[in-house]
Parts: sequence; structure tokens; C-alpha cells
Amino acid sequence: MVELAGTIKVISKLLRDFLIAEEYAYKAGFLQGVDQRIKLIGIFLLIVLAVSTQNIFFLLFLFLFSLAMVLLSNVSLKIYLPRFGFIPTFAFIIVLPWIFLMPGQPVLSLVGLNATMPGIMYVITFTLRVTACVSCISLLLFTTRVSDLLHTLRSLKIPDPLVDMFGLVYRYLFSFLSELHRMLLGRECRIVSEQKLLKKWNDGGKVVGNFLSRTFSRGENVYKAMKARGYDGTFRTYPQDYKIGAKSVVFIVLVGVMVGIWLVTRL
Repeated sequence: MVELAGTIKVISKLLRDFLIAEEYAYKAGFLQGVDQRIKLIGIFLLIVLAVSTQNIFFLLFLFLFSLAMVLLSNVSLKIYLPRFGFIPTFAFIIVLPWIFLMPGQPVLSLVGLNATMPGIMYVITFTLRVTACVSCISLLLFTTRVSDLLHTLRSLKIPDPLVDMFGLVYRYLFSFLSELHRMLLGRECRIVSEQKLLKKWNDGGKVVGNFLSRTFSRGENVYKAMKARGYDGTFRTYPQDYKIGAKSVVFIVLVGVMVGIWLVTRL
């Protein structure tokens, strides 16, 4: 139980850091200077390309493209990679049994299970696809403020209820993960000796119940604080003067090159 609690604490911290990566949006970099609408549409198009292909070389190239964008946007790779790397790792662990489940000619035998080449290729392709998609989403989160993203969604005529729902999910998910990390960290600090298994399960049940109660209470407090500051059911965003500059044109060209490479790999 202690090991499980420690694992959950690490995962909750990584997810929270992944969601609050927007401090880099205030830096001077390439993607920070791209028009918000063009950046959102371009990154969405790259994600569609990644989902709609099984070509390993294109997925690798797309991942390298995202790394290049990170460096051009003045984001440190030491900060960027750990903040989203756990998601592809988790996806790899989930899909790993398909190595033995996919039919095909066996290429390797482990403890009586036969690994097939189609299974190995499926696991590699799926993991690379998740990596490419998450890296593109990370580009958006690292270089765009949430307030700007909400305004951009509205400017693209996305229905207001969907935009407001996105804003609420972002706020409450961050609160949820922060509360979970604080509770597990506090519990870890109070344990001074090894506990028996029955005691671990008993304490684990209390932690879950206390966490649900505190999360509900914290969510109510967040909503009351929003109401006290004038929240009326709609997230208000400040109008922006969109200008398509040189960086936006370069980004359009780069996305066009990626589309061309995708078409070549399809042919």
C-alpha cells in the first residue's frame, strides 16, 4: 500500500505539472509568436495525421518535429520530456500483451508465450502514435495560456458550452490532482514504521474516503470563490488583436511540409 501510494503521488504530481506548463507561454519563442488560431488548427491537424497513419517513420519524424519546435520555443527538454513521458510509458505497458495476442509467425518465445512480428509492430506503432500525439498536445500547453486558448476556441466558433466545460474541467482537474498529491504527501510524512497488511488496507480505505470528501468540499469552495468574483456560468476572455506575422507563415509552411510527408508515406 505504501508503494502504491508513492506511485499515485508521483503520477498525480506529473499530471499536475503537465497541466500547469503554461508558464513557458510567457517566454519569447517561435510558437509563442505564432497566431493562436493558426497554432491551434496546425497542431490539431498534426494530431489527425498521427492518428490516421501507421507509418513508423512518419511518427518518428513527427516526434522529432515536435522536439525541434520545443527548442525553437525556448522550452528546456529536461523540463519538457519528463512532463509528458509518463503517458507513452503507461500506454506501452497497457498495450504490451498484444505482442502475444496478435496472430502471426512466432519470432520469440517467453515462458510458453509466443511473440509475433505483427504483435511487436502493433505495440511499436501504437506507442509511437501516442508519443507523437501527446508531444503535439504538449506543444500547445507549453506555449499557450489557457485564457488565450479559451478565447481562440470562441473565435473559431466553437459552441460556448463546450468552451466553458473545458475551462471548468481544467480548473477542477488541477484542484483534484493538487489535493491528491497533498494528501498522499501528508500520509507519507506521518508513517514512521512498517505497517501490517490489514492496517495498510484499513488506512487506505480511510484515505480514499477522506480524499473524496475533501475533493468535494474543495470543489465547492472553488465554485463559491468563482461566484464571488463575478462568475455567471460563462468564462470571460479578453479580445485579442490577431496578426499573422512571419512566424505564423513559417509555421504554416512547416505544417504543410508535414502534410506532404504524410501523403508520400501513404502513397
